Amino acid sequence: MITVRVTDIDIINAAKELPGAPRLLVELGALISDPNTDASDITDLLKQDPSLAARLIRMANSAAYGRGVPVSSIDGAVACVGFREVHRLVGALAATQLAEKPLDHYGISPDRLRRVSLFTAVLMDELAKYAGESERRCYTIGLLRSVGLMALQIVARHHHQPIPPFNSAAGQPLGDWEKAHWGLDNCEATEVILSEWLLPEETIKAIRHHYRPAGQGSPLAHLLALASSAAHQSYEGLPGEGSYWNPSDEDFREAGVDRESFAAATERAQVAFQRLESAMA
Repeated sequence: MITVRVTDIDIINAAKELPGAPRLLVELGALISDPNTDASDITDLLKQDPSLAARLIRMANSAAYGRGVPVSSIDGAVACVGFREVHRLVGALAATQLAEKPLDHYGISPDRLRRVSLFTAVLMDELAKYAGESERRCYTIGLLRSVGLMALQIVARHHHQPIPPFNSAAGQPLGDWEKAHWGLDNCEATEVILSEWLLPEETIKAIRHHYRPAGQGSPLAHLLALASSAAHQSYEGLPGEGSYWNPSDEDFREAGVDRESFAAATERAQVAFQRLESAMA
């Protein structure tokens, strides 16, 4: 019997309590994908969030980017690191904002959630060229795949009906536990949020089906499953998700990536991830 039946309205209202950086990341990705965009369009968007802009300037001046002469403006930061790296940096800040509080119902610490989300995003970015996909779209998919977890945590916090915390030791897959208590899993909750945010159908479908991508006709769902599996191995992963990550020949074939390319992309992602971690320190 479902403990608390969560509605789409509940999820949308919970998403309104999420920090602003993820939405800005979506807007930034759309701008960068537009061939008519220039640097002033990027900086105008970033200036809408003065706190985020200030952190970007500090990150651009970090040792991770080897600046000889410090930059003092967001215009200088964008010119210093380039559009792609600015997108990654905003994603890193979004991951930090989204993971500000522990997900108590899931037993997930902020640092664990941030590391898994950010590494998944960076690896998706590195895999994009092999799969013939947009780097920015893949990065966004990796970063936002767990937004539904956060929304469900907010719903649980507001609801009067107590919901027992997830017990990963019981061996139950995370999605099954969520459906038993809320009537939907975090992938479905993310689908609701990203639909409200008007993200492309391919992006939404990838996250909706990445736990079980077989037969869903979504190469990006297979790619996300592969990236999530690598993040699980490298950075402990999220409780209850381990049973979903069993990379198969079908996953590689459908994603359009061979195992050798995947290994090379994972090595590059580790380097890029460590640079972002250093810049945020």
